[in-house]
Amino acid sequence: MNHYKPLSFLLAAQAIGILFFFPYYAFFLQDHIGLRLFSIGLASLAVLSFWSVVTGKPWALWLVLTVTSLKLTLDLFAWATFLDRSLLQIVGQGINISIIVIAFRSQMPSHSRLSHLHKLYYGFVLGLALPIGIWGLLMPEEITTVLPFMVPPLHARFLGSMYLSGATFMGLNILAKQWSEARVVTPMIAIWTGMLGLISLFYLEAFNWELEPTWIWFVAYIGYPLIAAWITWQQRSQTEHPPGSDLSRLLRIYLLVQSSLFTLLALCLLFAPAAMVKVWPWAITPLLAHIYSAPFLSFPMGWVAFMP
Repeated sequence: MNHYKPLSFLLAAQAIGILFFFPYYAFFLQDHIGLRLFSIGLASLAVLSFWSVVTGKPWALWLVLTVTSLKLTLDLFAWATFLDRSLLQIVGQGINISIIVIAFRSQMPSHSRLSHLHKLYYGFVLGLALPIGIWGLLMPEEITTVLPFMVPPLHARFLGSMYLSGATFMGLNILAKQWSEARVVTPMIAIWTGMLGLISLFYLEAFNWELEPTWIWFVAYIGYPLIAAWITWQQRSQTEHPPGSDLSRLLRIYLLVQSSLFTLLALCLLFAPAAMVKVWPWAITPLLAHIYSAPFLSFPMGWVAFMP
């Protein structure tokens, strides 16, 4: 693995907060079993991540990015709850960003076939999308079981249908064998989940960190896009299309028009939420307008990834 020495140093620096500061907070300053279990799990993964880099394991970068995603969630928790807004936060983010940059610059062999790690990742994405889809569509009144905020039943069903579409994509990716079958969907994951993560940063006051869905939300929408973008980057040389007939010219035109309309809609929802609130078919808030923009922007990205 390239850059393993600086990466090992950065992981050791990152581990200080994971192995000492957070466990002290979880075990001595709080009485919450969830925080303590999270502390133990994160510390274990951090040690395993450092060992995997030092010993050159082929799955090391997967674990490095996973731990960094969890650390970013932990840092966001400390910032949002005013637990830590000191210079250490800035230093910590510098370490996290440096680790991510090294992970992207460390080129791993690309593969035409999907590995078990790819499918494990898609399984984790499915594990979030499917419950939200089911609760949103079938049990909208209980949506706070899986979401960190309450939305009216109509919104819950709308979100549920979108999440079920995402769950369908993930199920197909798990069943796929070739990277060409997942090549389009993977950058869509990065855009969809990455947008939700960025949007959430502007609405931190809407999230209650005492609720488990809030932690799940930020772990997912920090980790999912980061790893999806990394997978896409590592596999960038694999540009083959799935076997089968090419799309007809008429279908290509249709998809191009659809993607253009979705892009326009997503940009309006993202940058002009107040105006979209007034013209949307049902009552929405600026937060929901921003959330809706994420899936609408991901579909055009799929079309871009599909193009030769």
